Amino acid sequence: QSTDAAAAPAPPASAADELRVVAIPALEAAVAEPPGAVAAAVSESPPSIEFSWVGETARHVGIVTHRWLQRIAADGVERWDAARVAALREAVGRDLARRGIPVGEREAARRRVLQALEGATSDERGRWLLGAREGAVAEYRLRVAGPEGVKLIVIDRTFVADGRRWIVDYKTSAHEGAEPERFLDRELERYSAQLSGYAAAFPGENVALGLYFPLMKAWRELA
Repeated sequence: QSTDAAAAPAPPASAADELRVVAIPALEAAVAEPPGAVAAAVSESPPSIEFSWVGETARHVGIVTHRWLQRIAADGVERWDAARVAALREAVGRDLARRGIPVGEREAARRRVLQALEGATSDERGRWLLGAREGAVAEYRLRVAGPEGVKLIVIDRTFVADGRRWIVDYKTSAHEGAEPERFLDRELERYSAQLSGYAAAFPGENVALGLYFPLMKAWRELA
């Protein structure tokens, strides 16, 4: 049963909710190589790709944004508007605090998350992607066998519409300079192999692949 995020705010974060970085001396340990007969290991896929904002904080901004987009899709995007997104201010702040975002970066990170959520819920393409669809799943985790072993992949959004299986990756990167279209084309090129790998998880289906940029209200589809 869905609940209204704005109607029942969680209590303020306490100091215990926040992560702190503690410097400790490096420990040396000899680790034996695994035996050759060990079965293919499960690894995370896709490989780590740098966000274009500010390193680790950008990564956490992406994670928090993805989780709220998952919540919005499950709740029903038709129930979300700019006012309801704005009411998430404290909840998003707590999410970022729990992830250890430094205090000096937290307000900018919160603005970025809220801007991404407002963009997705006010944009026609964003609402279409988040809407109720046949077979719709958010943050879909599955294991796929490949030449390098078994990989765990996480698909941000997948559903069936217009006779095709749509596989969508959300990107919280943004481009504030000139030539935004060129930036989007480069991002599509950068992530094309990752998207193609996702498609391989659905053999025999007519697959459509795309990137959605909620901060820019922009879309790129892989031909």
